[in-house]
Amino acid sequence: MSTDDASSHHPTPPPAGDDHGPGRFEPFAVDRILIDQLPSSLGTVEAPERYSVMAVFTRRPLPQELALLGDPAVERQLADAGYPRVTLTTADRRLVIANTNLHELKVGLARTIGLILEDIGKRVAVTRSAQARDAAELATRAAERASHVLDEATQIDFSPRVSHYT
Repeated sequence: MSTDDASSHHPTPPPAGDDHGPGRFEPFAVDRILIDQLPSSLGTVEAPERYSVMAVFTRRPLPQELALLGDPAVERQLADAGYPRVTLTTADRRLVIANTNLHELKVGLARTIGLILEDIGKRVAVTRSAQARDAAELATRAAERASHVLDEATQIDFSPRVSHYT
């Protein structure tokens, strides 16, 4: 993870043929750390041992992703990975990683967070995909039903001759 000036970072677009085509979301992930939000005393003797690190998501999180990120299971995953004091919260498109430091992020915490976010993103994508399939199936049935009703209605003959429906 780069600690270069945050404003100079421009993510590259996904390659052609990637599965991020129209209607697809970018992965639920962190793009970069907000350097200007780090404690100004870093690199000095007054630097805190632990602090909050603000990072920017690759996109605005979905409500379902935020709900899963706030689940107690995430704290257990962090603790099981050796980070019992670390907490994750969100503020708009920002991930707030509390009670950590850059070294801890560099030697493994960032990867652990990346895995947690990837898992959450995949779980939400599966749910959204199933919901989209269900909605498409309902729409197809509604269209078939409407077509059937239209066919029935257009076959009704009000002329004085004998009706096809007796």
